[in-house]
Amino acid sequence: MALSFGFSGLNNNLNSSDTSTNLGNQISELFSKTVSARVKDIILDDTHPEFVNYGEWNGIGTIFFEIVDLQTGNPPEKPTALPLISYLKNYPLVNEIVYLIKLPNTNIGDDTNSESYYYLNTVNLWNHPHHNAYPNLLQDPELPPSQEKDYQAIEGGSVRRVTDNSTEINLNSPKVGGTFVEKSDIHPILPFAGDNILEGRFGNSIRLGNTSKSKSVLYKNNWSGAGDNGDPITIIRNGQPLDSSLEGWLPIIENINKDLSSVYITSFQAIPLTSPFTSFPSISTQQPESFGSYNNPQIILNSGRLILNTYSDSIFLNSNKAISFSSIEDIGLYSRENNINISGQNIRLGDTSANQSLVLGDRFMEQFNQFLESLNFLMDSIISEPTLGPSALSAQGTKQNILNFQKQLDNFLSKTVKTL
Repeated sequence: MALSFGFSGLNNNLNSSDTSTNLGNQISELFSKTVSARVKDIILDDTHPEFVNYGEWNGIGTIFFEIVDLQTGNPPEKPTALPLISYLKNYPLVNEIVYLIKLPNTNIGDDTNSESYYYLNTVNLWNHPHHNAYPNLLQDPELPPSQEKDYQAIEGGSVRRVTDNSTEINLNSPKVGGTFVEKSDIHPILPFAGDNILEGRFGNSIRLGNTSKSKSVLYKNNWSGAGDNGDPITIIRNGQPLDSSLEGWLPIIENINKDLSSVYITSFQAIPLTSPFTSFPSISTQQPESFGSYNNPQIILNSGRLILNTYSDSIFLNSNKAISFSSIEDIGLYSRENNINISGQNIRLGDTSANQSLVLGDRFMEQFNQFLESLNFLMDSIISEPTLGPSALSAQGTKQNILNFQKQLDNFLSKTVKTL
């Protein structure tokens, strides 16, 4: 007999006479292997007192838990669980709720029924990326009275909204402490239709999004002014604006000019980047399109400081058109062990309209030295003519000055700057 799928199929299969017992047993067995639990402690490094007992570095991420609803079964003898997914590190905070499932452990070689608990992601109680903790109001003796009142109000139906007046709950290991602090100004990112968003707990995020010409009055993104709905865009953001409101439950949208650091990978969006420069004075050809109006594929990096560094090889900046370097202060080029080479059909210094030619120093000095030699010969002729009297004496002083000047000629040539 073929089985139907989906909720209606599940209902039919459960009610069918020949499969109800078997399928019902399988579902009961599945539910017996899953349970929700509250995190009571977690091993994150070698400072934890249970670090050695739980496999040292192999035990990183191990949580100690309590069952949220004891009606689902008896608590295990060793209430610990490992992360289920090895390649994604998403460790819970103390007092967050996780979903546990029983699966085979490393003893399956000796006992195929040997199982341990593994945990999935934190249950999204508050629908907020910062934290989703919910302490045990009946058993947590460390919960401050103000927080106990806070969470009791939630049980009465209120929505918890963290403000500066909220007392911090215990989110770190009770045995070794920690650095996580509940903040009131961490905002979730507002999604648009079709977006995939990965959010950290601290105002950092990755949006795999698109051009979305939202009709919302309050929430319009600033990258959808050009292009068509569905044009892809990837936004990596580290740190929300410093002037973010304390109403951390309100969503925000990335802002390239206010977020602390951003990477925008675009297709056909126009990004309203604010820059100290609105033109490109060092480019003599056609001026590039302004930052805010260009709407073809580009990658924009924006931060308080940018560093491009290689540890073993070179950096290459290649462009199909122009390359512009603009700075309010100095632009420095330095080579510690080799040359700085600038080549081109024309090299203009000072301004793009510069039209005065540079003097070829070595060639000029060669010709100039020949001129001085001729002048020396003239001085010798004057000196050797006794009838010239005072003129001969003056010529002798001039000859000495010429000889001294010739000795200094090499000092007039730069040892570092060369031209063709």
